Amino acid sequence: MMGLAVIWVVASLVAAGIALHYLFGINIERSTREEMEAALTRLAAVIVSSADGPSLSAPLPDPRYSTPFGGRYWQIEALNTGVTLRSRSLWDFVVDASTAGDGLYNGSGPDDRQLIVLTRKLEVASEAGPQEYLVTVAQDHGPIQAATRGFASDLTQVLAVLGIVVVLAAWLQIKLGLSPISRLREAIEGVRRGDRARLEGRFPTELQPLVQEVNGLLDGREAMMERARARAADLAHGLKTPLAAVHGIAERLRDKGNDADADLLQDLSFEMSERVDYQMRLAALRVRTTAHSMRSSLNTAVIRTLTVLKKTGRGESLHWVADLAEDCWVDVHRQDLMELVGITLENAAKWASSRVIVRSMNGGDHVVLEICDDGPGVPVEQLQSLGKRGVRLDQSLPGSGLGLAIAAEILDLNRGSMALSDAQVGGLVVTIRLPLSTSEPPLLS
Repeated sequence: MMGLAVIWVVASLVAAGIALHYLFGINIERSTREEMEAALTRLAAVIVSSADGPSLSAPLPDPRYSTPFGGRYWQIEALNTGVTLRSRSLWDFVVDASTAGDGLYNGSGPDDRQLIVLTRKLEVASEAGPQEYLVTVAQDHGPIQAATRGFASDLTQVLAVLGIVVVLAAWLQIKLGLSPISRLREAIEGVRRGDRARLEGRFPTELQPLVQEVNGLLDGREAMMERARARAADLAHGLKTPLAAVHGIAERLRDKGNDADADLLQDLSFEMSERVDYQMRLAALRVRTTAHSMRSSLNTAVIRTLTVLKKTGRGESLHWVADLAEDCWVDVHRQDLMELVGITLENAAKWASSRVIVRSMNGGDHVVLEICDDGPGVPVEQLQSLGKRGVRLDQSLPGSGLGLAIAAEILDLNRGSMALSDAQVGGLVVTIRLPLSTSEPPLLS
C-alpha cells in the first residue's frame, strides 16, 4: 500500500508540475504579447509623418527603450522612402522585419540576443499625403526564459516538499489505519501462546465481525477440547473398574495356584494402565506451530525437578551432580519443559547405581542438556530402539518403556532433538537440544 501511495503521489505531482509549467509559459507569453501590443499602439500614436522621414512627438515612457541594449526596442521603417528610425536601445542594429509581415515572431537582435518581435503596417496622414510605415517593437526573450526557469525551479522545490509531506501523511494514515490489525495480530498471538483464551480489547467496527468469528472459532475449539478431555477422562475412569476386576481375577487365580495365568493377567492390566496414562499425558501436551513463541527457564525446571526427586525413596540414595551454565530461556512451554525434564531425570534415577550428572551448555541458537547415569548402560546395537513406543530393553524393573517416547513427542512438538549414547561413567547419556527463545524474558518484581 505504501509503495502504491508513493507511486501515485509522485506521478500526480509530476503531472501537476508539467501542467503548471505549461500554464505559466502560456500566461507569461500572453502577458508579454499584450504589453508589446500596448507599446506598439503607444508608438503609433506619437509618430509624426513627413516626407523626410518619421519622427516621434514624444519618447516612450519606458526608459529601457533609451538605454543601449536595454531589452526593449522599437523601429519605424518608412516603406515609401526606406528611411528607418530606431530606438537608442538598438544602437546601430537594424531589425529585419521587411519579410515578416504583420504578427508576432522570434528573431535575432543586438549582441546576438533572441527577440520576440511584433510588427504592423500603418498608414499615417501627412502634408505630403499618406505615408506607409512598418512599425516594430521587440523584447528580449532571455528574461522570459529566466523567469520560466526560475518558476520551474521554485515549483520543483515546492512540489518536492509537498510530495514528502503527502507521503508522510499517507504513511501515517496507513500506519494508523492498520494499527488495529496489528493489535488483532498481537491478540491472536496471545491466544496462541496461551496468555488469553479469547480476543479481547477494543477494535474498529470494521474488524468486529472478524473478531466475533475468531472468538466463535476459539469457543468452538475450546468446547471440542473440553469434550475430548471429558471423554478421555470418562474412558480412563471407565477402564479402572474392568482393570481392577482383571487384577482381582489374577489374584484369585494365584490363590488357586495358577501363577502363570495370574502373572499374564497382571502384566496385561499393568500395560493397559500404562497405555492409558501415556495417552492422557500426550493429550495434555500443547500443539506447537512456528508462529508460537514461548519462554521457559531451563535451570528452573531442572532445579525444581531435582528437588522433588531427591525427596523420593530412590532419589535419596543417589548422588546428584548439577553442572548448569548461565540460565537459558528456551522456546518450550513451561508445562512441556517440566514434563520433559521430569521424564529424563526419572529415567536416569531409575537405572543409576549411585549418581546422576546433569549438565547444560549454551550452543548459540540452542541449548544442550545432558543427563547421564552410572547404571548398566545400553548396548550400542540397541540404542536405536530406545524412545520407541512400548519398547523395554530390560524387564527387571517395572515400567512400560513409554517415558522416553513421551520425551520424544515433546521434543518433536517443540522443534528439539534427543540423542542417546554411552556415558563415560558407565551408564547412558541422554543429550537434548532445545531452541532458545528470541523474545524478551519477563520482568521480575
